[in-house]
Amino acid sequence: MSQNILDALDRQILGILQRDARIPNTELADEIGLTPAPTLRRVRRLEEEGVIQRYVALLDPKMVGRELMVIVRVTLDKQTKAGFEEFAQKMQERPEVLECFLCLGDIDYLLKVCVPDLDAYQHFLVNTLAAIPGVRNTASTIVVKQEKHTTSLPLE
Repeated sequence: MSQNILDALDRQILGILQRDARIPNTELADEIGLTPAPTLRRVRRLEEEGVIQRYVALLDPKMVGRELMVIVRVTLDKQTKAGFEEFAQKMQERPEVLECFLCLGDIDYLLKVCVPDLDAYQHFLVNTLAAIPGVRNTASTIVVKQEKHTTSLPLE
């Protein structure tokens, strides 16, 4: 489903669910001005069509012992299909890698890594990243403070 197929009520539902995915259907219906049954049908359709991919709980990294956030730029030796697939698969397997982006430009991958401390990051860097065949270079940036964090997509 493309954004063009979403009507105003769908966008309104998505905006509310991005803010609070645990809102009861009756409250959601009240907010958008529909009765509960058609509201629930719309939510189920958005789920079935893949617009809503899943529901999650967002955690405070510090509260769960993951205080160090590192942005890592990775360059591969060769830009081959097999190399990209192998690297992406290895990153899928690593729980400390929160996000992994294949990029165009002077780097091949951009990673968002969340670990308990510098020792844990050094272990990840040496024993995971540097151990992957084809990784030519990495450059790490330690995040001092997160100024903005959102998981909500704009729906205009």
